[in-house]
Amino acid sequence: MLDEKESLRPYPIDPIQDRVVRKILRIKEKGPVSRTIGFFSNISQRVTYPISEYIKEKSKGKTFEKKEASEIIFPLVCTPIDAIDSKFFYAIRDGKIWFKPIAAHQDSRWRLLGKNGYANKKKTPLISVSADGNNIIVVDQNRVIHYAKTNRIICKVSFIRPQWGIIQLRISWREKWFGMEGVSLIVNLFKDPVLHMPPNARSIAVSHKGPDTMYYTDMNGKKHPDPYVGVTSIYTLNDDGTRIFFADPWLHNQFQNELTGPEDGQFKAETLAASGSTVMLFQRARNEFGQEINKIYTRFGDFDSIGANPALRATYNKNNKIPMLRYIPSEDWIRQPSIILDGRARLTRNIAVLQIGWGQNNRQLRVQGQDINGRNGYYFKNIYDMIWTFEITNNVLIEEEEFLSNSIPHIGFEQGPQIIENYTNGILKSRTKNKLLEITLENFSRRGLNERGLHTRLVLTLENGFQLSLPLYARRGWKSLIGISGDNIWKLIIPNEYYDEEDEQIREILHQIFKNKRRHPVNVYERANEIRITNVFSNFNKFEFTFSNKLH
Repeated sequence: MLDEKESLRPYPIDPIQDRVVRKILRIKEKGPVSRTIGFFSNISQRVTYPISEYIKEKSKGKTFEKKEASEIIFPLVCTPIDAIDSKFFYAIRDGKIWFKPIAAHQDSRWRLLGKNGYANKKKTPLISVSADGNNIIVVDQNRVIHYAKTNRIICKVSFIRPQWGIIQLRISWREKWFGMEGVSLIVNLFKDPVLHMPPNARSIAVSHKGPDTMYYTDMNGKKHPDPYVGVTSIYTLNDDGTRIFFADPWLHNQFQNELTGPEDGQFKAETLAASGSTVMLFQRARNEFGQEINKIYTRFGDFDSIGANPALRATYNKNNKIPMLRYIPSEDWIRQPSIILDGRARLTRNIAVLQIGWGQNNRQLRVQGQDINGRNGYYFKNIYDMIWTFEITNNVLIEEEEFLSNSIPHIGFEQGPQIIENYTNGILKSRTKNKLLEITLENFSRRGLNERGLHTRLVLTLENGFQLSLPLYARRGWKSLIGISGDNIWKLIIPNEYYDEEDEQIREILHQIFKNKRRHPVNVYERANEIRITNVFSNFNKFEFTFSNKLH
């Protein structure tokens, strides 16, 4: 019987990798970087303490705007105007942002975040909020995204009384998104550094992979700690729910980065949530009998882990055991178990991902809805577990419009347009003879989305009928970091198992065409009438695969 605990985990467990994490932690605690940070932090506290005390003294007697607990029901899932992280609840009301600690008494009041609840001096009304880790974003009515850190907000709470206080509240909103050290000052002079929410986006979510998540594990079982520098991402779901774009503060190309969606890019999500670089997609529908059904996908993926960052070393070699050298491709989309809806059970579109510990296996998924008896609450489970559990929240009211309408067509899950094609008319141009009957390019998209999700591959059929299936992956080039070019760096991979085959034709093809190399940098040229794949840095052993625009 399949163990429900982490049975969906896609990577192997290697206990040796824990030594790497422990070593990094020791360096973090006692190393020169830690001592330097501690030194300057101590100076900063000595300077800022009298200032904060002066501000407190000046603030005595002032009345701060508050809202009663009954005016804003604390969120347990995310909506466009409600957010939750590991420390605070957030809510957008009256065009302002309010917050209170999760640990505070349930009857405690809400307070404005910052000086007046706005993100700029113009007091532009806010329409959306998202938070994760030490990051928070708000979107104003002009679709401008404002970004801030929350790790300098310190509160004192009482478990038995509804009063809570603010010990320190230092939050600095910024609109200029691109922040690569030493480059942003120059690049921002020529390109607009302000980040805008894409028009008609279905969802937007900020993600922070940092000290609270500590590391992630690649698909080869290697752990990659992030004790100092985390990864911040903002994910958006486009207007028809089929495309996922993301922005990173070190990327000037803003939302021009894309994660391929599930089901060969045709999955049509209603909503998106994210936390610690884990993305969650959710879709509801009705089957032919009118019963409500649902699909849920998750994927761990950011600019670094998918291998798109050219500044970080990565390898396609599964046999490579060098610590901290990332193995790619990264985690694929995981189809999560559907939530079984019996009796009066039904779901809203409101979902959440919460980081609850180190590693991407410590994520909790939540979906708001009603149970078999029609009681309000949310379904939850660990990301790699199989079983959903229902938590009752009777104090949370759910409007009827949040549930799936009975009037939608009973046609099952709607899909988006097809974005991949198969080309079965390939021609090999090579200086060596070969014994190939057919050459096929499978699951190729002219969007260039081949970092993982499309499973693009070159398939070579030999005279004896054996098929060599060679994955074709793409990474972003260094120019994409500053928005100069979106061109990809391509690599054709020869799986290791083919070199264990004793068949003469296989051995001959691997030697004559690929010179027994397992990984080949290639150029992919896309023209109106053809697609051409040719290897890089080779004169004598040049190979070139050409496919006309006739599709099959």
